[in-house]
Amino acid sequence: PKLTYAKFAREVIIDSGVEIFRDPSVKDYPKGHVDRLVELYLKVRELVGNRPIYVTVPDYPDDYHPRGLWISEDYTNIERTVDNVLRYTDRYKWVPWLIPIQGWNRRPESVLRCIELYREHGIIDRFDYFAVGNLCVEPDIEIIYRTCKLVRKELKDKKLHLFGLKLPALKYVHHLIDSFDSMAWTRPVDSKGHSCKNTKERIEYFEMWLRRCESIIESRSRTLEEFGSCRSS
Repeated sequence: PKLTYAKFAREVIIDSGVEIFRDPSVKDYPKGHVDRLVELYLKVRELVGNRPIYVTVPDYPDDYHPRGLWISEDYTNIERTVDNVLRYTDRYKWVPWLIPIQGWNRRPESVLRCIELYREHGIIDRFDYFAVGNLCVEPDIEIIYRTCKLVRKELKDKKLHLFGLKLPALKYVHHLIDSFDSMAWTRPVDSKGHSCKNTKERIEYFEMWLRRCESIIESRSRTLEEFGSCRSS
């Protein structure tokens, strides 16, 4: 969507740009990346006025290419993410940061390592909005649920965002999170047909996607235990 569409938003989250890591040869953000994020924040601020904007601190995912962004066994994607958070929240104290929680691929308990490091450095006390960032390409609903449940247990009074939520998992985690994002709306809800090519299709697909989300949220929430019994039956 065009940047000017931001003026219609009630809240805006500026992504860190982790899509570059889909290319396994890319190991870090380009020089000046954070400065460009801050510049984008200022442009969006002009459009939305005093409405909330959050800028995601550049993080290092492990789900695109497991261990691909690790420097060593002791300095993994988690530690690299935490170092960025410490560095940039100090350099740009005035920016409303969204703090990413990273973990290791398909290991829900690994997010606790990230949260504990944030706790040690005072990040948990300083910020109110956190985002789970290690599930963008995770298809397993059980892993998504367990990860979100672990994070919510640790951050009971914080706002929690989930990057790249798969809609089949929404019924299990919507009560654990405050927000989520997805590019699924750019394709037909039934997954048949082409991705949106023009303004008419973007509006049509987005409205269909919203109706599906609302239907899922309005339906009875299902626990992991219920999910397990359904899966085994």
